[in-house]
Amino acid sequence: MSDENKTALVTDSSRGIGRAIAVELARRGYAVIVHGSRESDAWRQAGEEVRALNPKSIVQVADLSDADAIREMFRVIEEPHGRLDVLVNNAATQNATAFLELKEEDWDFVQAVNLKAPFLCGQLAGRMMRRAGGGKIVNITSVHAKVPKRNFAHYSSSKAGLDMLTMAMAMELAEFNIQVNSIVCGAIATDMTPADRCENLLSSIPAGRIGTVEETARLAAFLASHECDYLTGASITLDGGLTLGFCATRPDL
Repeated sequence: MSDENKTALVTDSSRGIGRAIAVELARRGYAVIVHGSRESDAWRQAGEEVRALNPKSIVQVADLSDADAIREMFRVIEEPHGRLDVLVNNAATQNATAFLELKEEDWDFVQAVNLKAPFLCGQLAGRMMRRAGGGKIVNITSVHAKVPKRNFAHYSSSKAGLDMLTMAMAMELAEFNIQVNSIVCGAIATDMTPADRCENLLSSIPAGRIGTVEETARLAAFLASHECDYLTGASITLDGGLTLGFCATRPDL
């Protein structure tokens, strides 16, 4: 089956990186499930933009902190499409809180959305893909999985877990022709991390600029394509060299 006849779910595709990925996949012919955690103007607008590119696309709401809501979303997806070829686990949440002040419920919520939801979505999608003979799963992680961010212990920990989950899924799903890879994002301009908040990082980014959601979307679309049938368990860092920045600013090293 060509990429033009496939179906893709992009979690939290109402804004930022997720919306850009949904638009890029629809532009390439995928029928996209535009997901939002709740109904909103942004979610509706994203749905309209994606459906204008591929009328077979649909919109879906599901609270990713609720396991039953996730299961219901996949049940609804199966009805019109009968298959799912691509899953992009993009949804994430974060809130700045000092470690000693971090509340258990905040820790649990971040882990639920950032780590448990990709596990559940990956499991449900994986079963659909196994029946269909294969598929692609792309997880969106962060450089903070390896480099901790002050006041974001819960976020960094969840992304580190997602990195390991990517490898574990890749290992177990390869026999079903399901490839699982991740994009490790650095400073990408979104509503969560506006460009002006990233300005202090520029001296540490060898590329000398902040990344764009469109660049992330093109990489995700590549990983979702048939061109990546032999690539699995990989984590591709998209950060303009940010994680090389320390060495870049220390030529003596």
